[in-house]
Amino acid sequence: MRRFLAVLLMLPLALPPMLGQDNIETESKPRREVAADAPVSSVLNTIFSPARAPRRKTMGLLQRSFLDLADQVDQALELAVVVDGTDSMAEELAGVRESVDAMLDDLRRYRNNEVRVALVVYRDAGSPSGEVSIPLATFSSDPKTISKAVKSLTAETGAPYFHELPDLGLHEALNKLPWTEDDQVAKWILLFGDAPPYAESYKDAKTPEAYRRYATPILVGIAKQKGIRINCVLCTSSENVVDPYRQAIDETRSFMSALSSGTDGLMLDLSYDDIRNAMIEAGRQPEVGLAQLEPISEIDLAAVRRDSTRPENASSTVKLAVIPHMPLNRISFDPQQPEVRFATAIRSTLAKVPGVRMASPREIKEQLRRLRAQGMDDRQAIRGLAAMLGVDYVVWGSLAPDLATVQTAAYRRSDGQQVIPVKLSRNSSDAAYALIRASSTSAPQERALQGLFSSMQALQTQLTQPLAQSPATHDQLMTAIESLEQSLAFEAGDDEAAAMLAQADAASGNALTAEPRNALAHWLQSNVAYNLALRDFRKGNPAAAEKHLAGMRRSLTQAAENAKSIPVDSLRTEIEADYYLLVRREAEPAIERYKRMCELNQPLDSQLRGHWMLSGIFAGDWGMSQSPQVDADQARYHIVEILANWPDSPEAKRLKEWLRWDETKRETEFNYLPAIHVIET
Repeated sequence: MRRFLAVLLMLPLALPPMLGQDNIETESKPRREVAADAPVSSVLNTIFSPARAPRRKTMGLLQRSFLDLADQVDQALELAVVVDGTDSMAEELAGVRESVDAMLDDLRRYRNNEVRVALVVYRDAGSPSGEVSIPLATFSSDPKTISKAVKSLTAETGAPYFHELPDLGLHEALNKLPWTEDDQVAKWILLFGDAPPYAESYKDAKTPEAYRRYATPILVGIAKQKGIRINCVLCTSSENVVDPYRQAIDETRSFMSALSSGTDGLMLDLSYDDIRNAMIEAGRQPEVGLAQLEPISEIDLAAVRRDSTRPENASSTVKLAVIPHMPLNRISFDPQQPEVRFATAIRSTLAKVPGVRMASPREIKEQLRRLRAQGMDDRQAIRGLAAMLGVDYVVWGSLAPDLATVQTAAYRRSDGQQVIPVKLSRNSSDAAYALIRASSTSAPQERALQGLFSSMQALQTQLTQPLAQSPATHDQLMTAIESLEQSLAFEAGDDEAAAMLAQADAASGNALTAEPRNALAHWLQSNVAYNLALRDFRKGNPAAAEKHLAGMRRSLTQAAENAKSIPVDSLRTEIEADYYLLVRREAEPAIERYKRMCELNQPLDSQLRGHWMLSGIFAGDWGMSQSPQVDADQARYHIVEILANWPDSPEAKRLKEWLRWDETKRETEFNYLPAIHVIET
């Protein structure tokens, strides 16, 4: 069971260049909402931000590609912003003026502040200011100079027609700007426009000045010769030109696509509703702070990576997957199904044992879906599942028709064979203990299970003590736990995540109706409330977020006050740590308890959560930006532990996204940790 990770986001952090507390902004300010017809501001605010860029794939666009484009940290960057300055772009020009600084700040973090900018504006032959103007004709790195040039952007008439002169604007940028000849400097053009150039064959005797100036292959050829990458943003238009915009959209899209693909650049097409809405949603997220870290490489991971093959670490080699106890050909992951709840109970128990790694419901669900598509029989599927998940054993079984008893067993990865099936009551509180005991004592060759049983013996009282006073309440707790875990598969604003959180809220609420002092139910409610707060906060709804935060604090207080009733030491420690951090706002006792969770004799899930929480606290997250405990070196230490020893965990995957981990180079490319956990709105 993971805490406060149902959407797995840490509250985001914009930082100066040195390590330490001074590197962390002290506030997270709500971002200005962007009008639905002016998404360019959202693009500039998020496109190069690992913490804020949309993660979904839409219309073939990989938003992550723009992040990949920025990853060449050893290179300085010359960037020419080329923008359509006609009146149909008035709203988008406002977005450029408002947010280009945010984009440049993100790019500077990749490029060690070596970003130099020029600005070119193109219009049409009837514009009062002429066809092309260059407000910033040299590449400048001075923020004030750049800002002054950008603020001068104004919209003018696009006469004589909807078509414009982007070809001329690009040609001027390619040939009149003082591009460096140094191959070690990256050179980009970022083109913003909503209209295509005139067709090469277009001629009109009444308006002879309206014609195509440069063919697309000529522009691509010049850019390639100079090593300039052209990136394009196809913008929306003002409402009064909707019809010509739609009529010309294929021409605009074709022109920009040819420019970007021909120069190894990228194109963002905001004419598609899905892409535009994804960008607007991203732009409504709150401002984030960033804690600067020293780069992390494979050398750092190797130094702390635990060798699971060494005898003293033998118990850590036990990796298990527990799947719902029903036929594989009709398997369900509905947390309200008794077969699913039974699997949750076993998984929750085994996860509390030191040295055990558990596959998550999300991983199991994904791999089973693939195996079912291949038409495998049950034995083949179990072996395939174990191999794909990298687990030693798969725990699986079936419930009796009357649901009163259950048969369960561990299946070996090597051959898919059962290791001593066990039959017991479905409501037994020690099902996992009985399974491992029978497996290890009746099958002495299963050395891993024998080691696991030895670890479980030391915790027998904790592991077999009921979590609730009645089977019905226990079922509600299992539904809540399963729903919270499954919500990990989705982003914070996803509707399916919200549905799973609602289910967890209802189930834990039912448990509290039956047992008002059940500490685990209160703790689960605090998890639900926090994740709902985070969802609202990311959607730009601070009032709703604060309401959920208040609920989180109430539930967490109740969990802490009744924590003595929880039989598992590691969970009690975690509840206390959360209470001191999130309710009492006392960093020292919270840190002391999270560090206790990280000790090697603790359950691996507990260690992981301890490292996760400490990485955020020491980076200034969780409202700790003003705390004297902020320490970038300590934050980095806990991040390295996660990446080295839990490389396949959701936490590690998110850290790799944020820090732009390069799997080829085996190092980070963006060395800023976002602080994304909201405590107060």
